[in-house]
Formats: sequence, structure tokens, C-alpha cells
Amino acid sequence: MTTIQLEQILSKQRGKALEFTLEELCDLVKPKSREELVLALGDLVRTGKIKQVIRVVSPKTQGGIGDYETLDDVPSVANDWRTDTQIEVTPDDLRVIYILPG
Repeated sequence: MTTIQLEQILSKQRGKALEFTLEELCDLVKPKSREELVLALGDLVRTGKIKQVIRVVSPKTQGGIGDYETLDDVPSVANDWRTDTQIEVTPDDLRVIYILPG
């Protein structure tokens, strides 16, 4: 899969879901391999055509509670506003999200 092919597929999604996990993109795009998709995604992120964020999700509700640019930006403790508690952020609480610009 080329970057151009991925960009064309994603352009058809404008006005629909604007955020995707890698798994959702695999289901949508059906690449020959995940590696091929990840390389194409990397190209689109580097050129600013899509945005990649690290999302901290609530361990209880699985809803997002914060987005960060890099892993270094992710705090070790976060306020889970969905349950009004403080959580220690673990790798299980992180999701890589790809966002299509509106």
C-alpha cells in the first residue's frame, strides 16, 4: 500500500469518523500487512496530512480522558474526569489515535 492509496481511501472518510485506531484502519483499508499500513501512516503524519496522538483512556469506561503529542508528554498520574478519580497511567491505558483534519 502506498501513501497515496491510503490518502485516497481516507479522503473518502471526510465527514464520517474522524478518529481511527490502527485496528480500525486495518479493517477499513485491508492492507497486505500492518507494517505496510504503519509505514504509509507514518508518511501521512510526517507530512501533516493526518495527526497522531497518544490517548489516555479511562480504565473503567474506556473513554478518552486526555490526548498527548508524544509518549514523553503522557503523565504518570491523570485525572479520570469520567469517574472523578486519579489513576496511575499504565500502558494498558494508552491508545494511538490517528485523526483526520476536518
